[in-house]
Amino acid sequence: MGDDFGDGGGFGDFGDGGDDGGGDGFDDQGGADDQNGGDPDDQQPDDDQPPDDGQNGDDQNGGDQDGPHDDDNLDDVFASSDDLPPVDDDVFSSADDFPNAQPADFAEDTGGWSADDYQASAENLFGDHPYFGDTLVQQKIDEGFQPYQDAGFGAGFDQIAPGTADNVQLFERDGGLVAFGLVSQAVLQLLMARYTGIDWNNIEVATPFKGEPVPPQPLPVAFANVAEQDAVDLRKYCTPIADQGQTGRCSAFAWTHATEMSRNILNAPPVRLSPNYTMLEIQRYQGDARDYQYAYEGGDGTAAGPEPGELLAEHGTCRQELWPDDRPTPTVREEKLEADAEQYRLEATPWPIAVDNVRKVLSAGCPVHVSLNTGKAFSDVGRDGVFNAAEAASGRHGRHAMLIVGYVGNFFTIKNSWGTDWGDQGYCYVPRNVLAASDPEFVAVLIRKPE
Repeated sequence: MGDDFGDGGGFGDFGDGGDDGGGDGFDDQGGADDQNGGDPDDQQPDDDQPPDDGQNGDDQNGGDQDGPHDDDNLDDVFASSDDLPPVDDDVFSSADDFPNAQPADFAEDTGGWSADDYQASAENLFGDHPYFGDTLVQQKIDEGFQPYQDAGFGAGFDQIAPGTADNVQLFERDGGLVAFGLVSQAVLQLLMARYTGIDWNNIEVATPFKGEPVPPQPLPVAFANVAEQDAVDLRKYCTPIADQGQTGRCSAFAWTHATEMSRNILNAPPVRLSPNYTMLEIQRYQGDARDYQYAYEGGDGTAAGPEPGELLAEHGTCRQELWPDDRPTPTVREEKLEADAEQYRLEATPWPIAVDNVRKVLSAGCPVHVSLNTGKAFSDVGRDGVFNAAEAASGRHGRHAMLIVGYVGNFFTIKNSWGTDWGDQGYCYVPRNVLAASDPEFVAVLIRKPE
């Protein structure tokens, strides 16, 4: 039926399919309804009510203020293993817990592993996963889609932005075309405008690099002395997978989930928090805040470095029910958001680290925020969640931020914010070589045991 779809030049015959990309995949985002919910009688702000932009960059949230931990001597704060967070022993595993694995699977790759080595290790470590070897194509076929190939579309996509055809795959179902993959927000808007007959609602978006790279710092002594485990899995402390939709809020989601996770590790009452409010505060810090809608959309992304985490450590973020993930505006006035946020701070010190120290931080029971270049592997990950070690991430279409919550050998377990239909129920397993080659930035979330 390829002739019916033409050469990719215009697909208005298949409906408009290109709505505003808001997405509706927020089923798992119910707020913490039992967590002292917002007063339903509060007056809801107008949809276009702007935040107080007088705070852009110069006051308590200003971009010139030092972070809350700048004057701390972290070697004193984290002086011994007694200062490390109180995680349960069952988050750690040894090589003996993986009966199909070889000792070599747990030897850290310092640059000598080939793509074939990673493939063999993946089979040893993840081969018993029910979907091992899965691809996006196979997943969509199982869901009733059929791959749709048309050279005209690929050429047209690459005219809009080189390399787009590598990151976008088309499928046909019920007489319509549906796109899956990953592009930047700017490219998505151009694709939606040109190909109005394609359903673009399942495309994920990446963000541009923002700010200046922050050099890694040495680990505090307690973390530097941690013995690396063969495997770490902190997912028991994670809150449910979220869906950021087609917005640039990835880092806000990752930092918000780190805040939720730090509370769980410290045995505080569980709560779901608001990435939207986090994004608003980040934009104010960066000096590019506009209004609530702009915060919901993610604006121009989040700057590099530990400062977004430091904002959460100092000012916190409000509960999700006061500003749900899928809502462009909050449900209460801003003074209530601010007061609520003060109760839910990141109980940790954000600290930039190198890739060589990520396993130590995880072995100490702490997650790591990561931002990295995106690539084709993001667009083709299947239900096993395992990235292809042979595909280096170019970053041609932008970057993405997530939260590292464990590892097995040389594969890092990462919590994403693209819903549970992506990867292994919202998680993925990224080979160390892919991570190291993706121009990554790691910010450890150093959690201290309460005194």
